[in-house]
Amino acid sequence: MICMQLLRNRVLLDIFRSTALAFGILASIGIEHGTLNAQSRSVSPRVILPLQVGFFNGATALYITPEVGVDPNAPPAIIAAAHQIAEGFNSNFIPTNFGTLPNSPAVDDIFAFTNFTQGNVLASAPHPAGPANIDTNYSPLWQISLVTWNPGYQARVLKSQAEIENAANAGEVTITKTPIIVECSVIFTPGGGLLPGAKIIRDTDRRGDSSSDE
Repeated sequence: MICMQLLRNRVLLDIFRSTALAFGILASIGIEHGTLNAQSRSVSPRVILPLQVGFFNGATALYITPEVGVDPNAPPAIIAAAHQIAEGFNSNFIPTNFGTLPNSPAVDDIFAFTNFTQGNVLASAPHPAGPANIDTNYSPLWQISLVTWNPGYQARVLKSQAEIENAANAGEVTITKTPIIVECSVIFTPGGGLLPGAKIIRDTDRRGDSSSDE
């Protein structure tokens, strides 16, 4: 039993190494100038963050991933995989505080594909994006499930949780839930719109930027 568990952990780690959870940066997100009070003085901050491209409910979803964590009691191979994901996203690594989140009501599902290149699939999104959100299912905390196409089936892009579950029920894919948690704040979906105050900046738009913006 122990040998089988160690083998499974090694397989999971190999899968993570071969799976790019950040499926390319379409653009960056810039938080437009707004006035904040910090230590009795006004500041106008701006930040550029990498923007990830995935899917929600059949449509494109854009999100950022500033934090990655894992149950500290998980096997060493899984913890190592979480570290690798954090490095890939340039995210903060959360070594302990995410430990109680796996399989809790606080998290939702995010699906990453192991042997087919496509964007991650989110199970929920804010509607509308911003302080007016009324979707109680949305959470920025996600538990990673790995989706693997089974031998003998033609891989294709799956763009929703329903499509993934239907493929699993048909025996086309296998879903493996991990104890790794990522914090992915959704910035845009066609149904929910763009987060207020945010602006999508494509890489080509930034080529003319000068140091005066810093």
